[in-house]
Amino acid sequence: MRILTSRLLIIGAIVCGAVLRFTSLNWDDGGRLHPDEALIVNGALVIKFFSWLFPGFHDYNGFSVYLLAIISRLITLLSGSAYWSQTPEGLTLTGRFLSALIATLSIPLVFTVGKQLWNTTVGVYATILLTFTPLAIQLAHFYTTENIIIFLFLLLISSCVSYSKYPGVPRIVFMAAVSGLLLATKNTAYLLIPIPLLIILAGHRPALSAWRPLLLFALFTVAAFFTGSPYSFLDASGYITRSRYLTDVVNGTLLMDWTMQFQGTNGLFWIPSLLYAMGVIFVTGAIGVISAIYNHRMNKSVPVFLALWSLGFMLFLAFTYLKFTRYSAPLIPLFALFSAKLLTDLTRHTMGKTIAAIVIGIQVIYGIMFFPVYSTPHTSLTATRWISDNVPPSSVILTEEWNSIIRFSRPELSNKNYKIISFNFYTPDTDTKQKNLNTILQQSDYILLESPKVQNTVTRLIETYPNTAVFYKKLENGELPFTKVIRFTSFPRMGPLFVSDENAEETFTVFDHPTITVYKKNGK
Repeated sequence: MRILTSRLLIIGAIVCGAVLRFTSLNWDDGGRLHPDEALIVNGALVIKFFSWLFPGFHDYNGFSVYLLAIISRLITLLSGSAYWSQTPEGLTLTGRFLSALIATLSIPLVFTVGKQLWNTTVGVYATILLTFTPLAIQLAHFYTTENIIIFLFLLLISSCVSYSKYPGVPRIVFMAAVSGLLLATKNTAYLLIPIPLLIILAGHRPALSAWRPLLLFALFTVAAFFTGSPYSFLDASGYITRSRYLTDVVNGTLLMDWTMQFQGTNGLFWIPSLLYAMGVIFVTGAIGVISAIYNHRMNKSVPVFLALWSLGFMLFLAFTYLKFTRYSAPLIPLFALFSAKLLTDLTRHTMGKTIAAIVIGIQVIYGIMFFPVYSTPHTSLTATRWISDNVPPSSVILTEEWNSIIRFSRPELSNKNYKIISFNFYTPDTDTKQKNLNTILQQSDYILLESPKVQNTVTRLIETYPNTAVFYKKLENGELPFTKVIRFTSFPRMGPLFVSDENAEETFTVFDHPTITVYKKNGK
């Protein structure tokens, strides 16, 4: 009976997970609102097997690009339509389908890993928790590298557990192949490589006797890395140069307008964002990690290594300048697993069973609350229709640079002859900037804030933006000759219950459910 119940729960989780992940993959109606997704799609567009294999960038490594290019061509071959492989819109939808598929496959995989690490109950709990994690649902709707990383990371953990129990060359080769594909996907995978290295070292005493398996692991890892991302090697100078640039951006040495939200933040900045993104498993997962370290400090087992790695990665996220929410992707399956282990341990006690039921219930409800984000029209589409119906042709509309959500090239707006003035509010305050803004405000008929991201950053960094912060406050308070006429929101919700996540790290909301506000000049 218990086995039957477990199977039904797993099947139910997979079905629910698929529904949550596959619903409305064309949520932006071809708007291509995620810039990293657009970068990978554009890279796949230029791939010509086998005459041209360089994606044209090193921001991400090549595996995600080649995978998309291959799958899109297979779909074209089966459907007879070049739309899926030769157009940005078709490739984007293909990528999102692939991302949702990979994310769904991660659900039974996390069960397997939980069962390998501990027992069936942990696997079942982890499956349910991962299924209803908001960030996991959100990432399935973008074709970025994170779902590939999560799936391969779970495969890596599974292979590490197998190797720790039954060491052998085939398992080393498999661990290496997965590690190489992780590196071929994204450079942050370098942070994952210590896990299999520690597993190999833990199985040999003295440690020096592990040189043969370590060498074998290294050779096959490099081979898989090269296979999945050859131009990381063939264009090594470009790869290294871009890696240095990205490192400077990540550590805050090089400031960009799109990273300004992290100015003046500390290690606590990311905690509220990860609560929004992961739900209750961010808390229970962190407790589970600390508990695993505290209770088994001298045990050289895979769970302890994973717990130590999780703690180290949490500290890395805390003290790195760039704190994008999706950078926490490797923690999603780990927090689901360690939460599941913690809850399983609690169920040994009567009160613990109640706590476990409450935690799982909260996570399930919060995950379901994300369904309306994709099952209802995107706020940019609703706003587009409203602007087309209510803003007169030839109106002058002030927008924020680095906050482009509305696509004025859409048919509803392209024939309206709107004059769009894009102003960079992120430039440091000067008298010239203030004069230019005053002039533009006099010319503008409408002000369009396509998300709160610029406003939230500027009003927090008052020392850098004293005048611009005042502008936003006056605009919000009605002290400028503009009146707020409409606001479009799409919060996670269930009936009357909703979660306002506007204060989360901006990339968690700005692409798939931004708040859009329109102000109209008085008298217009």
